[in-house]
Amino acid sequence: MAEPQLPPTHRVVVVGAGIGGLVSALLLASRGLQVTLVEAAAAPGGKMRQVQLGAAAIDSGPTVFTMRWVFEQILQESGFSLADLPPLTPLGVLARHAWRGHERRLDLHADRARSTDAIGEFAGAAEARRFVAFCEQARRVYQTLEGPYIRSRRPTLMSMSRDLGPSGLATLAGLGPFASLWRSLGRHFHDPRLRQLFARYATYCGASPWQAPATLMLVAQVEMDGVWSVQGGMHAVASTFAGLAQRRGATLRFGVACKRIEVERDRIRGVVLAGGERIACDSVVFNGCPQALAEGLLGERVAAPAPERTGAERPVPEPAERR
Repeated sequence: MAEPQLPPTHRVVVVGAGIGGLVSALLLASRGLQVTLVEAAAAPGGKMRQVQLGAAAIDSGPTVFTMRWVFEQILQESGFSLADLPPLTPLGVLARHAWRGHERRLDLHADRARSTDAIGEFAGAAEARRFVAFCEQARRVYQTLEGPYIRSRRPTLMSMSRDLGPSGLATLAGLGPFASLWRSLGRHFHDPRLRQLFARYATYCGASPWQAPATLMLVAQVEMDGVWSVQGGMHAVASTFAGLAQRRGATLRFGVACKRIEVERDRIRGVVLAGGERIACDSVVFNGCPQALAEGLLGERVAAPAPERTGAERPVPEPAERR
């Protein structure tokens, strides 16, 4: 389906300068639209931000770069390339894990064979074999969902059912009907430390492993496909995207919070900032907290139905991790 063509006079306000908002501003501005991005913080990045500890700037959100092809596609669509990002360095050690009360630590490597050996030394040969089986299932899940979901611009239940085909549906069915990541990990690993370790895949997107779907195990394959460090930290990626969006004509305003999104006759009319300023627009891309929309904090007219909680969320015990 062809993308709708909007006139250059179409005005868009992007709320939030996390990586999703920055990419939206870049792509929309590259198509010639009038784009204004507003962000409550003093700098871009959202969760991809840094905190200053003495003389050191530490990434407080994501710490490594994965799925290069996503960024390659975004940059190509906007007339740039990976060469416009800060230098990337491939990592041999993906993550280092340690547990309080345990002297031994566990490194996961870009080389799956080395990770298998490390897990064998850490938790025994049986767990190493289970790790290999886990990686194989993660690979199948990733390959199954890459086209119909990950690379699809607008996946729907109908389009996914069609594109997955019998073999893809069988792969997903093998995870178990409505299986959670935590439950699936329990079938793969007997050592609770490994189950805990791989449950972190849910926390990458702010979810709970007790509620997130088992399909998130595909993150294992994403990491196997390559992990890079970024010169200047991941925050440098956000800052670079902010600069590229400005080069394409977007206006970026920091230190200004969105208070309300105005709707009139079922159409977006503008955004009101915390100081009372109003920015007229025809569309809004919201890259803030979804719960703020659901609870009507930005106006009842733009409130989305909030899903009911099925149970109390439990905190996720995480190992100490250094990348």
